[in-house]
Amino acid sequence: MDEFRHTFVRLCHDNHIEPQDCVVTRLKSIEHQKNGKPVFDLSTNSLSAKICAVLGKVIATDRNFMECRFADSMLSEDAIKGLAHGFASNVYCKKLDLKGNNIRGTGTEALGKMLRHNKVLLSLCLEWNAMGMLDNSLAMFCEGLGANKALQALDLRNNQISHDGAVELAAALKQNHSLRSLDLRWNNVGLLGSRALLEMLQTNKCLCRLELAGNNIPTDVLKAIETAISQNEDRLMITDEHRKKQHVMTKHINQLQQDKALQLNELMDTIDQQEDLLRRSKRSTADKVSKLQEALEDRKAAFNSLNSKLAMTESELSLAEQKSNDYNVLLNKLKQEFSDQFSSHQAEMKKEKEDRAAIEMKLLRDLSTSTDQNIQLNTKVEDLERKCRQQQEQIFELKEQVTHLQAEMKIKGSQFDERIQLEKSRGKDSLRDAELMKKKELARVKQEAEETEIALRDRIQRLEMTRLELEEEISRLKTTNMTDKIHAEEQISLTKQKIKSEEESRMKQLEEKARVLQLTKDELQSWCDQQKSHVSEIQSKNSTLVLEIETYKRRVEEMSQELAQKDSITLAEVGKVKIDMSQLTIKLEGERQINSELRDKLNEVDRKMSEQMMRNRDILEEKEKQISALQSNLRARESEVSRIREEESQRAHVLQAAVMNYVSKVPSPR
Repeated sequence: MDEFRHTFVRLCHDNHIEPQDCVVTRLKSIEHQKNGKPVFDLSTNSLSAKICAVLGKVIATDRNFMECRFADSMLSEDAIKGLAHGFASNVYCKKLDLKGNNIRGTGTEALGKMLRHNKVLLSLCLEWNAMGMLDNSLAMFCEGLGANKALQALDLRNNQISHDGAVELAAALKQNHSLRSLDLRWNNVGLLGSRALLEMLQTNKCLCRLELAGNNIPTDVLKAIETAISQNEDRLMITDEHRKKQHVMTKHINQLQQDKALQLNELMDTIDQQEDLLRRSKRSTADKVSKLQEALEDRKAAFNSLNSKLAMTESELSLAEQKSNDYNVLLNKLKQEFSDQFSSHQAEMKKEKEDRAAIEMKLLRDLSTSTDQNIQLNTKVEDLERKCRQQQEQIFELKEQVTHLQAEMKIKGSQFDERIQLEKSRGKDSLRDAELMKKKELARVKQEAEETEIALRDRIQRLEMTRLELEEEISRLKTTNMTDKIHAEEQISLTKQKIKSEEESRMKQLEEKARVLQLTKDELQSWCDQQKSHVSEIQSKNSTLVLEIETYKRRVEEMSQELAQKDSITLAEVGKVKIDMSQLTIKLEGERQINSELRDKLNEVDRKMSEQMMRNRDILEEKEKQISALQSNLRARESEVSRIREEESQRAHVLQAAVMNYVSKVPSPR
């Protein structure tokens, strides 16, 4: 407001014009108003042409006042020109009141130009003017009115409009499709002007209010005009109701599409979550397999250490065999020396028989002690063999446990794959159900549209057959439309309830699936914990076995030392030890073969695991391809739905055009 006043005062000073006090005081009073929309009211104030020219310049760029009043101001033609020039460029004002200003001639032409260029003015009051005095100026005004596309209410009461002016006005209204109300009371339209207006109503179907009191028009023509206006009103009501229904249906369809898009997004989110869970489970299983492989590698290292120790024992055995060979060579030499000295010592042998007998007794005692020691050594060897067998049995049990664990892992993987396929099949079924529901809804909408088309055609035939019963038929149509509207609203509420119930059941199913997946996850976690505890127990047992093997090796070394010391005493014990060592070498070779078999089995297990991982990757790629295909199908379905919606809107427009053409062709009763 303040800006409007300042610009007005500034322009007055620029043009060397003294601003009128009435305008300034009115603007100040509007600034102090706090409630309601501001109205620029300069009614009953005499304004000069220069002040109106300045006001027109200010109003051209104004965005403060939606209503302007210049009633009973007795404005001159130049003043009207200045105001009209300003309102032609204004894009904010909706109402203009120029009542009682004796507008005629060039002022009327200026208003016509203003209407040609203005695109926002909705109501124009020109009561108590003299616009019909000059037919040429009124014709210019009518041309501007015909080109205008925004004006809805025009008041031309008491404007001295003759039948020629009414003819010009009717010709302009044939081109205008926005005017809804026209007031021509207390003019001089006459019979010719009224017939021109009646002829205009045959083509103009937008004018719903036409006041013609005090125009010397015959009653039959007035009745015909009233019937045409009532038909326009009914037609406008029907079109408004149809537009409202169409708007409601488009809103409902958009809401359904949004709901379905949200459902699809939720399904995609659940599928992504399930895929994440599967990936996590696969990662956990891969970690477990890597841990088992590490444990197997540790065992391989232990077996390699055992092999190295066996090689050491074999080297020690070879040294012992060399020593035994040396001892045999020495024994042969001694035998030769004994045979050489036998003859010289026979005499001495006789003397020494008694000594020999005592010595033999001592030797027999020594032999008995040595045999006892041999028996003890044999028992120790048997214990060692028994412990080796136990260790081999434990190794076989561990192998069986490893194979059992691998089989369980494969079974769990197959179960997870089956669950994934089941979940995806359920998702596909839900998508199919949603698509079927969408098709059913579209078919229902099409059927309702066809039913409405059939009903409208029946109504058109009834209108052709019975023109006299037009008002009764229109009332019946209104009642049927209301029932259809109520029925449509009931169907919409029922469909909404069905969709809500389906969504609730679907959410319950998804919650059940999530709970089942959580239970399976907990079971897998407990199984992993059990396997970890079992692996820790096996590792502890392995460590104890390694300690026992080391103790046994120490005992074997001690025994080998004792045997090396007693090799000089007896050769029989050496032979027995050789036989035992050969048996041990045979056992160690068997263990080597078992180790090689275990290595082959481990390699096969690694190869199978790699193949399984490749298969899982291929399956995941196929699933991703299927998801992309489903997304493309959804896009295609959405495009089909949009195309069907456009076809339905085109059908509605065609039907509306057909009804409008028919109603326009129906002649009015005379």
